[in-house]
Amino acid sequence: MTKTLATIGPVSEGSNLRYILKRSELIRLNMSHNTINWHNRNINLIKKIEPSKLVLVDIPGIKPRTLNNDPIEIKKGEIIKFGNNNQIKDVIQLSNHIPKIINKIKHFSLSDGTYQFKFISFKNNVLIGKSLHSFILGPKKGLNVPLSIYDDSLQEKKYLSFLKKIDKLKFDCIGLSFIQNAKIINILKKKYPKKLFISKIENYLGFKNRKEIIQHSDAIMVDRGDLAAEVGISKLSEYVDKIIEDAKKCSKPIIIATENLNSLILENSPSKSDVTNIDYYVSKKVDYLMLSDETATSKNWKNTIKWLNEYLKSKKNKVRASKVLSIESIIKSLKNQTIVIFSKKGYFYEKIASVEMKNLIVFTENEKLRKKLQLHKNSSSIFTKFPKKYLYKFLYSNIKKNKEIIFKNNKFAYLINVIFPRKKSRANSVSIIEKNDF
Repeated sequence: MTKTLATIGPVSEGSNLRYILKRSELIRLNMSHNTINWHNRNINLIKKIEPSKLVLVDIPGIKPRTLNNDPIEIKKGEIIKFGNNNQIKDVIQLSNHIPKIINKIKHFSLSDGTYQFKFISFKNNVLIGKSLHSFILGPKKGLNVPLSIYDDSLQEKKYLSFLKKIDKLKFDCIGLSFIQNAKIINILKKKYPKKLFISKIENYLGFKNRKEIIQHSDAIMVDRGDLAAEVGISKLSEYVDKIIEDAKKCSKPIIIATENLNSLILENSPSKSDVTNIDYYVSKKVDYLMLSDETATSKNWKNTIKWLNEYLKSKKNKVRASKVLSIESIIKSLKNQTIVIFSKKGYFYEKIASVEMKNLIVFTENEKLRKKLQLHKNSSSIFTKFPKKYLYKFLYSNIKKNKEIIFKNNKFAYLINVIFPRKKSRANSVSIIEKNDF
């Protein structure tokens, strides 16, 4: 079943955490916002309420963000300059250098593609564009330049510097933005071996190198906002599907981020497009749907996380196993292997007698069964008294005593232990044993 990943923010912090912790299997804090002390306080509270709950911190990366503390009014058609240079006047200052632009571009954007600009020029690390919208620019909004390349060395320095600052915080997972290859992941994994690393594939180079990124990550987050702004909205669906497909091949968990339930920020019920979006990714069997502003800044956050939880539960696969996997089913599937069975009374025999096995060895105290098995080709039986306790010691000693028989044709065998055998009630265990262990 797809799970919920909620982001903690000003509206859901402190006393509200108990509500959110009951409804989110993974908790996220975005460290691009608020202070380290704020995050530390909330992480400590999360761990106090539910010590086993996993905490994901998204750490600031190399993406340029506007440094305005106050809102800025921008009008349609206005020429705007962005840069990381205090010496130039009338420039909206950015937190990081603008990434390397390798192709001719027509547009760039702010806030995950929400606000578009027509590209005019890029010189001396100053990007100039003509606004295609009238809007109010809030603080710390990200800049996206299509098909650009980020400086990996600078990214590495920023990550290591920030992780040093938060080294004592009790988080479990680290979200890495704009990962373009596996090099940074491996450097960080060596330095922080106890942490889980969640790589965000958000630009073209990251998508191009997705297979190596997926292979070396503990999980993958698809930030659809940044990805759409970086590669173009027309390619978003195709790219996301390929990332999901490749992550599943490597058995890596997948988190889908950005605007999953933005309609609930203002409304009590989600839009049809939001529900369709959720259904699509549930059908893709992604592991988590992430809520960002929906639970971090929206006054409607309680209703949002409650709705998503109940909806995901309603979509839970209701198909149940029609029958328990029986010992005869196990043996039929392993008939070409060496099978060692410990069965005190041997009630299973009638059900497996018709199975043509390559090599069956049975330990039992049922004398009649022992004799019957001796009549079959490729079968042998060993009489032994079963103890009332110390069962594992009993298994080990009998296997060791007869290991030349058991491992005659192979260095390993399948051990099936029929525990508490009685008609219509058994507790079977299956394990692989190797000759070197005995």
